[in-house]
Order: sequence, then C-alpha cells, then structure tokens
Amino acid sequence: MVLGILGYARSASAQGEPDPAEPPPAEPKADPPKPLPVKPSDDAGTGEPKKADAKAKAPDAKKPLRDYLKLEAGPFTFSPIVLVQAQALPYAGKNSYALAGDPADTAGFRLQRARFGLEVDLAKQAKGRVSVELGSREDGQARIHDAYLAYVGFPYAQVFAGAQAVPFSRSELTASADTALADRPLAVRSMTPGQQVGVVGRGVVGDRAFTYDVGVFNGFARTDQFYQGYNQNYAPFGNRFNGLAYVVRLGTEPFGRLSSTIADVTHESPRLGLGANYFYSDGGARGVHTVGVDALFHAKGFHLLGEFLFAYVAPKSQPAQPTAGVTNIKSMGVVAEAGYMIVERLLGVNARFELIDPNDKVSDEGDVWLLGGGATLQFLDGMVKTQAEYMHREERHGLSLANDYVLLQGQLAL
Repeated sequence: MVLGILGYARSASAQGEPDPAEPPPAEPKADPPKPLPVKPSDDAGTGEPKKADAKAKAPDAKKPLRDYLKLEAGPFTFSPIVLVQAQALPYAGKNSYALAGDPADTAGFRLQRARFGLEVDLAKQAKGRVSVELGSREDGQARIHDAYLAYVGFPYAQVFAGAQAVPFSRSELTASADTALADRPLAVRSMTPGQQVGVVGRGVVGDRAFTYDVGVFNGFARTDQFYQGYNQNYAPFGNRFNGLAYVVRLGTEPFGRLSSTIADVTHESPRLGLGANYFYSDGGARGVHTVGVDALFHAKGFHLLGEFLFAYVAPKSQPAQPTAGVTNIKSMGVVAEAGYMIVERLLGVNARFELIDPNDKVSDEGDVWLLGGGATLQFLDGMVKTQAEYMHREERHGLSLANDYVLLQGQLAL
C-alpha cells in the first residue's frame, strides 16, 4: 500500500497538478491486501521467537537421560546395557562369612557386578535382550544374565522366552541398579530363584491397575547353603535333573503407575503397588513351594516397602541329584524398609529391617535379624550413584557373631 501511494505521488508530480475543476478520477476500491504470512519463528514481525515455539524447541526436561543413549535405525531402537558396581568394605566383622550371605569375609574391595549387553526394540512389537555378567561371581567366570526374545505388541498379552528374571518378589524384579540400598534384602536373595530359562506370559490392564505373569521354567535347584540361594542354571545341555517350575504373580497399582525404583526418587504423588506370587519347583532332589506378598508405597519422597516370603521344601524319595536335605523344611523371611529422598533425584536416606528363619526345625546361628541403613547420592538421572551403608546382623540363637559391616559402593548404570 505504501509503495502504491509513493508511486502515485511520483506520477502526479511528473504530470503537473490536475485542474481543480476536473478532479482526478477516483481509483477503484481494491480489497485490502492480505497480511503477509508470518514465519512460525517470528513474533508479529519482531524477529523474536514465539514463546510457544521456543518451548517446543527446548529439550524435554522430563525425558530420561538414558533415552539420549538410544540409537534409532528405521523400525529398530538399540539401547546399551551397562552396569558396574564396585564396593569397598572398610570394616567387616571377624566372623563375617560370604557363604552365610555377608558381603565378604574380610575388609577390602569387591566387584559386585559388571554387566554389559544390548536391548533391541522392533517397532514396539517385539524386543530382544542379551546381557552377560563379566566375572562377578566367586569363580570369576562370565555368565549369561539375560538372553530372551519377546512379543510385546499387545500390553495385555505378551510373551517372553529365554533366560530371564523369574517373576517372583518385587525386590527381585526391581533392577539391581534401582534398589534403595546397595543390594536386595538378604531374605530375597536367599529365597527367590533369580534368573532361569523359561517362557513367561504377562499382561497389563489399564495403567497397571492389574498385572499378571504366568511362567514355566526349568526347575530351580537350591544350593546346600540356605544363604547362597538358588543355582543360576542356563541349561547349555537342556534341562537336566531339575524337572520344571511353575510361577504365577499378580499385581496392582490402583492409584497410578509407580516409578521403577524402590526409593521415591522423583517425589511422586501417593502411589501404591501390591503383589502376590507363588512358585512350585519340581526339582530333581526336592520339591519347593514358595509364596510371597509385597507392598511398596511412594509419597512425596517417602517410600515404604514390605515383603513376606514363606517356603516349604520336601526332598524327593528318589532324588536324581545328591542332596544334603532329607527332611521337610519350612523357611520364612520378612523385610521392612523405609526411606526419604531429601533432595529430589539427588540425596536420600534409607533403613531396612529383616527377620529370617532358614529352618523351622533348627534353632541356631542361622536364625537372624538384620538392621541397618545408609545414604545415597546420585547424579545424571541416577546413572551415577554412590552409597554408604552400615548393617548390623544379630543371631537369634546360639553364639552372637561379629559379622556387622560398613560398605561403600559406586555405581554406573546405563
């Protein structure tokens, strides 16, 4: 419009002024020009980014840092698996004994876990996972940790097949990197199967208002030392001597989805998770029935965890393997844990109590209670974590042993 006015003025000046008696003919009225489109990045021509657009371009503050490590290639998404947990024990009581579930026999250093692997997701329809433990066990040998394929196209009907975590116990199903203290409770490590080869069907209804897991595995073989738990057998020669094991777990989170960590790292609004599970292992030397219930509560940085485990072990009349167990045994474990994340995603404190009875027929130093706790300092969305912990272990019968410990742990988890 401005250019049109200037052009008209220049034309009038060149031709002289019009005769007053003959006013210039009126120009036909034209529709007002449409405003030029403004680029989305301009704010009404000021050149400044629009606030909404700037917000859209800013990094997502809620996106987990681990997501930036993922590699997308067409329909495939590749995620690295790295877990390193190194421990220092400045103090271990003179009666500490690793085979009895203590972290180590004497003060010193320990590699708790060194795990490496890869997870592949195919268009949210299927996934695969392979990870290995690089010499973290007593014999220093590398072992398969996870090796499975899964169909996950329907949230209410999924199938996982291969070496994987047996769906039993909330503490056991929580990733090693996501526990509130340096490791899972001793009762859980002693009474749950851990990893095994099998097939699991699982499903989620609603936003985890109801969850289920039903699995069939190679049979679970207990060690002769109660506190050493179960053998981790990945069946390179197939299923030998151990029969089959059958597992079912039911769960609910009625007030919304819980975060994956035991501690309430993100200061959630009140959330509750409840679970109940059962397995029967038809082992070559003994049959094992185990039941468990658990509950986890989160609220504004506080967490409360409770678990109860009960096992009934019956030796076979004609065992397919040598065994030291010749009578029926009942075992029991109770876990109570509480903590508070003082600074969200940064600093927290936790405490834990356990009561364990390995054998109802024997009253000795194996019957114990444990009480302890510690502090956690984490960085980079939990990928780097340092923990300090003290645990007192008291024998309920027999001699009182000096097996307390002080533990420091550094962790990298990707």
